[in-house]
Amino acid sequence: MKDIKLTALIPPDLLQQFQDGFSEFTGMASLITDENGVPVTIGSGFTDFCTNLTRKSAIGCKRCEQCDKNGALETYRNKKPTVYRCHAGLIDYASPIIVNGKVIGSFIGGQVRTDPIDREAMTAIANDMQIDPEVYIFAAEKTKILPKKTIEKAAEFLYEMAHMLSELAYTNYLALTQSRKMENAARSQSAYIMDMSINMEKNVNEWISLAKEAVSSGNKDLMETAIKGMISKSGDVRSIIGDTVDYIRMSGGEVELKETVYSPRELLMLTAGNIKNTVKEKALSLNIKIDDTVPQHLLGDPGKIGQILNKIIMGAIAYSESPAIMMKALCRKESYSSIMDIEIIINGAKIPREVTDNLNDYFTGRSADDVIVRNAGSYLSPSLTAALAKRMSGRLEAENNENGECAFQLSIPQLEVRE
Repeated sequence: MKDIKLTALIPPDLLQQFQDGFSEFTGMASLITDENGVPVTIGSGFTDFCTNLTRKSAIGCKRCEQCDKNGALETYRNKKPTVYRCHAGLIDYASPIIVNGKVIGSFIGGQVRTDPIDREAMTAIANDMQIDPEVYIFAAEKTKILPKKTIEKAAEFLYEMAHMLSELAYTNYLALTQSRKMENAARSQSAYIMDMSINMEKNVNEWISLAKEAVSSGNKDLMETAIKGMISKSGDVRSIIGDTVDYIRMSGGEVELKETVYSPRELLMLTAGNIKNTVKEKALSLNIKIDDTVPQHLLGDPGKIGQILNKIIMGAIAYSESPAIMMKALCRKESYSSIMDIEIIINGAKIPREVTDNLNDYFTGRSADDVIVRNAGSYLSPSLTAALAKRMSGRLEAENNENGECAFQLSIPQLEVRE
């Protein structure tokens, strides 16, 4: 992570497009720097005061870079946009670009003021940087005077854009680091990995297209909407990367079950609650019915079970605008264990039959590699969910019926725990 630079994760020309778009919409200067405050783009909307005077001075340039870095770090510490007065007396604002908890760059805006020029203070600054005070003051007086509220609003907008750039950089960071793991995976998985890589690249390219559309739209509202869509899009890319890595680990026997005593009722309620909080833009109906046969406590891996349920339901939602989902749970005795059966019935989701058929093929003797390759990139991640179920000695089946319903049946052996 320490060797990865901002420009290695986001192309400089794309950074420049975002920056130019921001300056055009706000009428203020902007700049993107690396983690040390050194510019990685050409300043947009820069004033003559900053470009040809302050930053042309060796002392001034060094102070500008330090101001840019300090402003972004202050934003990182406080988790909100930072508006500050730079060393030359103008108002700037900054937000950090963060990957994996590390600041790798800064998005800076401003070069404006809220008050008249303090000629005495400006003369001292000019003398310190060995610049003609009269020339310096004349250039300073040509900078824009704006209300504090306008500057704060621009700072909030820049904060959103910096957050989006952080998401893009993080996604590309994951793609870069995890692709190395993919290269070292077993030969039998190469087709699956290639398919996943193509799907991942497709999502990233779509994301960059959204970015370019956003900065060229000429409309601030459209740009903000596009930014939200891009942040949402990052979840798709991360999911693909995560599924690929999880499957590689599982197929190599690296993933161990973390068995613990848990409440199946609490697990189902928590899963449903998380899904409802995640999916707010769709008319989602999600109900739970827990049979009396389900014990108060079971011994198993609730994290893996929750992961399967989440992927099934979130995948089904992707195929529908307003799905009605029923999750039913019951338990039955089989030898020494309790088989927990969880049925998920989705009404209104048009899930392709080939997706459900491929999932069922995984448990019916067909070549697992063949099934996995055909499943790669599906919303439902059937290769991963099926592998998870199998890892727990369980089964996952799916069926489409004539009523427009799709039912998933997850059966996992667990041990009942009596108090």
